[in-house]
Amino acid sequence: MKILISIVLFFGLCTAGCIGDSPYDPQAKCGTPTNLNFEKGNNSFSWNINSSGEGHYEVQYGEHGFSLGNGTTVVTNSNFYNLPLYKNNKYDLYVRKNCGTANGRSNWAGPVTVLASNTTTCVKPGYAAYSKTTSSIYSSTFDATVSWENDGISLYETVLTTSSAPPANGELATTGQKVIYIGLSKTVNYNFFVRKRCADNTFSDFYGPYPIRWN
Repeated sequence: MKILISIVLFFGLCTAGCIGDSPYDPQAKCGTPTNLNFEKGNNSFSWNINSSGEGHYEVQYGEHGFSLGNGTTVVTNSNFYNLPLYKNNKYDLYVRKNCGTANGRSNWAGPVTVLASNTTTCVKPGYAAYSKTTSSIYSSTFDATVSWENDGISLYETVLTTSSAPPANGELATTGQKVIYIGLSKTVNYNFFVRKRCADNTFSDFYGPYPIRWN
């Protein structure tokens, strides 16, 4: 009986204290970011990477005291993000890693509470990604859905071209932070460009050329 009680106590303690360390817990495979830091000069929020492999980071921010789930969420492939903050406003910042379907998401790190001393400058997007579909393997065309790094607030202008040279201007992305291109030729190599339209109606530099092709 004493042996049975000891075994039950052991498993009970492990259940209470080992959550997050089990190899069957997705969060154990997706390390929570650490050493959160904020640079006031450019409103740059950064952190240390605690897990390797594929994935990206989700940053959530909002007015000081907001509840997680009610803030603005942005996504980045880097371990920092220049947030669109306004001078003399107080914010809470959180970050977690998304390690994909198999390994799940880490716990949220934060909050870091900051008082912005500058309004964010106009920073161009840092990356883009796309998915592609076709109606048939025999079809000569495909559709591409393109998304990019965005701050969840600003407007962006996009361009799809066959040239690798930065365009002079773009088209406003009115459907949010993604565009869908329909009927692209499977034999043509395209280049995608995107730039941020800032609050004072100025523009960042274009990000690109980002290649989009069927094969």
